[in-house]
Amino acid sequence: MTRSARIATVSGMQSDPGVAPRSYRVPIVVLAVLLFLLVGAIVVVQASRAGERAALRCPVGEWDVVSYREAVPVAALPEPVIFTGGAGTILRLRADGTGETDYGTGVRFTASAPDGRPIRLDAAGPVRFRYELRPGSIVVTPAGNDATSQLYIDGVAYGSRVKFRDEPAASYRLTCAGDALTQDDGVLVVGYRRR
Repeated sequence: MTRSARIATVSGMQSDPGVAPRSYRVPIVVLAVLLFLLVGAIVVVQASRAGERAALRCPVGEWDVVSYREAVPVAALPEPVIFTGGAGTILRLRADGTGETDYGTGVRFTASAPDGRPIRLDAAGPVRFRYELRPGSIVVTPAGNDATSQLYIDGVAYGSRVKFRDEPAASYRLTCAGDALTQDDGVLVVGYRRR
């Protein structure tokens, strides 16, 4: 062994500094792969969260009812009837978590009794609520209302005009894509178009 080789060996230096020992290469390669995977996972999670935030912002705004279907029990009838209609109803979902369904000066819903008699429900005024958007759903909590309704069976008023009752908090499936919004709980299905 030459004197310089012995000095390099004794001092811990490599005799050929251009070649890294194998024991150092494996951990570096493994760490590089792990770093690549971690950065990739962070990017995927951030993109997923950004998509979720965008989906949660989609319903915020003003919406017109374009379709409405609800099974409603009516005291004078033996089974629930299916109401449709609701044109003119405006849904407002504000960014601060407040909202309202506004029937304005009057919106009409219609149905048929089991015996074929026509049923009409005229609604007017606003129903206010607080809401929380979750992925794929909305939770609505009543916050008071000034809405009233009048029921007609076969063209004759059934009872007098009554104030809406505040229902307990409810959760609905919610689908929003661009200018279309759908609210669905299996009994009530409403389609909206962005104003």
